[in-house]
Amino acid sequence: MKTSKIKNTEAVSKTGIRFLRSLRPRVSPQGTTVQVPKSSKLSMIIKLFDILVYLFEACSRHLQNRKVSAYRAASDNLKTAMEGEFPKLSIDFSKVSILSGTLAAPSATMNQNNRSNKLNISWAECTQCNSNQNDELIGIMYCPEREGFWCEQNLGITRADEYCTIDVPNVFEGRDVHVWLAYRSADHKFYSNSVYMGKVFISNTKSYGKL
Repeated sequence: MKTSKIKNTEAVSKTGIRFLRSLRPRVSPQGTTVQVPKSSKLSMIIKLFDILVYLFEACSRHLQNRKVSAYRAASDNLKTAMEGEFPKLSIDFSKVSILSGTLAAPSATMNQNNRSNKLNISWAECTQCNSNQNDELIGIMYCPEREGFWCEQNLGITRADEYCTIDVPNVFEGRDVHVWLAYRSADHKFYSNSVYMGKVFISNTKSYGKL
């Protein structure tokens, strides 16, 4: 078993990252009852778009050699990931693709150590032509409650390992996080598509004492 080299790293918050401001409904005194829902719906859609822009901008900040338009990526993802009907609109994070590329994407399973902030990831040997044993695993997490984003491309894990344990940042304890995985080539020139692994609740280990 191989454990990630990165432990208790800080997650990036929205502070200091450029993103859109949500529109506030503007209704004149003579505004009709039809105008109010339209304005509210637009405001809600922009808030969802704002979240996606933040995800792509934060990811690009970590992967500095990636030249991706956060607004274009957010727009494309909003079309496929927005679900529900007003006023219950939301993002289906399983349909959000944070990274895209030509390498073979991860095909893995994930489970959480009981009462811990550790995630176990396992996968079989990849035989696709667009994969290499030294491709490096990237871990990506987003916590809606904290509006926190974590991306680590230096986990020290490669395709050849086929199993690893990733430590979730302490700041996410006691909250739900969405998890994606991706690969980067050893020369840092190529990436795979990101794969959504699921939503997990990160237990607060302090509340259990010593395990």
